[in-house]
Amino acid sequence: MEIALFFGSAFLIGLTGAAMPGPMLSVTLERTARYGWFAGPLIALGHSLLELLLIIAIVFGFGPILSSQTFTGFLGIFGGAILIWMGLGVVRNAAGVSLPQVNQDDSDGNQQRPWQRVPARTVLFGVTTSLSNPYWLLWWGSVGAGYVAIALQTLGFAGLLAFFLGHISADFGWFTLMAYLMDKGGKLLPQAVFTWLLRILGLFLILFAGYFVWTGVQSFIG
Repeated sequence: MEIALFFGSAFLIGLTGAAMPGPMLSVTLERTARYGWFAGPLIALGHSLLELLLIIAIVFGFGPILSSQTFTGFLGIFGGAILIWMGLGVVRNAAGVSLPQVNQDDSDGNQQRPWQRVPARTVLFGVTTSLSNPYWLLWWGSVGAGYVAIALQTLGFAGLLAFFLGHISADFGWFTLMAYLMDKGGKLLPQAVFTWLLRILGLFLILFAGYFVWTGVQSFIG
């Protein structure tokens, strides 16, 4: 019963964070526009692998470092710069992007599966976008670290595993759903509307990045 409680609460907390508009959603939709809906779970995979490493670091006592002002400030500046570069690339290349279509004239029936159209490097976008967000690290260094401690004290490794699986299930579920809706709905959009949608997503990335850089600078001069 307690394991189910840990899983369920971690899922709801994770879903609350995943559903908030942010750079992860922008990148997921932009990658989906290029390669199809399977970009969603691949980005979630990169995000989840990084969170697994963070949980291991917290277990070994690195929680206070992750939430320290200096560390999150540096990450905000460095990560924000990466997001600005990514956002500018999205805006610049938007006009040349269209949603992938399966070849309907394939006489052999060997149509590409959704996972065959997405480059494996898409996983790295989940890693990069997560690291670019200082508030994500701050959450793990404080709230996440507390949850890890409670899970270990209550149920040991089983509790920790239930927490991790519940948390990443929310990420996989939400970003896969958003990517699928984008993929299916995006095919009904006129190309001009679709191009502007990508530009707006790119601008959102740049705005988020600018805010991250500003808060990173403030942590050093404030």
